[in-house]
Amino acid sequence: MQMDENSLKLMKKCEDKEIATQGMGACQVMLKEMEKENIEQGMFKEDLPNESYMQMAQKIRPEDVPKVLNMAFKMKERSSVSPGMKVAANRLIRAIEAL
Repeated sequence: MQMDENSLKLMKKCEDKEIATQGMGACQVMLKEMEKENIEQGMFKEDLPNESYMQMAQKIRPEDVPKVLNMAFKMKERSSVSPGMKVAANRLIRAIEAL
């Protein structure tokens, strides 16, 4: 997936441990929504090695925030994703922007 300049800035922003820590709650919400919606894990294989979305939500660490943010960007672009899932992805992106 090709990211625009704003997306790249947000990914870079997440490298700050304090910002990443503050974004963990929004990441958990999105991961739980992904579990609830039964989003196929194959599209995020590189982001979730051998973990379910719920496992990742329960064990989330600041270093996971960029991975989840990347998943949010992917979700926003997929036409087959439910409106609720797109809302969760947008919420995460806005939460990181606000930090």
